[in-house]
Amino acid sequence: MCSFCVMPTTAILRTRIDPRRKARVERILDRLGMTPTQAVNMFFAQIERRKAIPFAIAMQGNGDVLPPIEYVARIWSDLDQEDFSHLDKR
Repeated sequence: MCSFCVMPTTAILRTRIDPRRKARVERILDRLGMTPTQAVNMFFAQIERRKAIPFAIAMQGNGDVLPPIEYVARIWSDLDQEDFSHLDKR
C-alpha cells in the first residue's frame, strides 16, 4: 500500500487563539516541560474521562470567554431557523 494511502494515527485540530494568550501559555507550558500538543491531549483526555469539562465554567469573571459563547449560541439559534429539508435524500 502506498505511504500516503495510510490513515494517520493522529488528527489535526485547528483553533483560533489570541496570539498574546498563546505566547503566555506557551511560556508557562515550557516551564512545565510540556508542549501545547501535550496540554491539549491532556485536556481532551480529561473531558473524555469525566464526560465533562474538567473545571467549573461560570459567567462571572469570564469576560473574554462569554462573547465567543454568545456568538456560537447565536449561530446555533440561526441554524435552528434554517430549512434543511433539501438535504433530506429520502
